[in-house]
Amino acid sequence: MAQFQTTIALMWLVLASDANAHDWYTGKTDPVLHYDCCGNKDCHPIDSSHVRMTKDGYFVRMPRPTYMNDPQQGEWFIPRERVQAAPDDRYHICERLVTFYRTIMPHMKFEAYRRFRWTCFFAPRGTSSIAQTH
Repeated sequence: MAQFQTTIALMWLVLASDANAHDWYTGKTDPVLHYDCCGNKDCHPIDSSHVRMTKDGYFVRMPRPTYMNDPQQGEWFIPRERVQAAPDDRYHICERLVTFYRTIMPHMKFEAYRRFRWTCFFAPRGTSSIAQTH
C-alpha cells in the first residue's frame, strides 16, 4: 500500500512540474494579429533542426503533415514581426487544428477537411530576426 501511495505522489509531482514548465504560454498573444497563442495543449517546443532563419523571418518545417492524412511535411513561413522572444534557448510554436470546407465538383457538395495553422512562434532571445520593440 505504501508503494502505491508513493507512486501516486510521484505521478502528481511529475504532472505538476510539467504543467508549470509551459505556463508561460498562457496570456501570450500574436504581436500583429493579437490572437491568443492559447496554452499548453496548442503550444510546444520544436527542434532547431526544423527551423531555418532568413532576414525576413523563419521557415518552420513541421515533423508531421499540415493536412490530416497528407503524407507531405508542411513548412510555414513566419514573418519577422510576428516572432516573439522565448524565455529559454528553444524554439516554440503554437498551432491549432482548423476546419476548412471545399467544393467537390460536379455535385457542388462541400467537403470538410482539417489543417494545422500556426498562431504564435517563439525564438531564442539571442536570435537576430526577433522584431525589436521600442
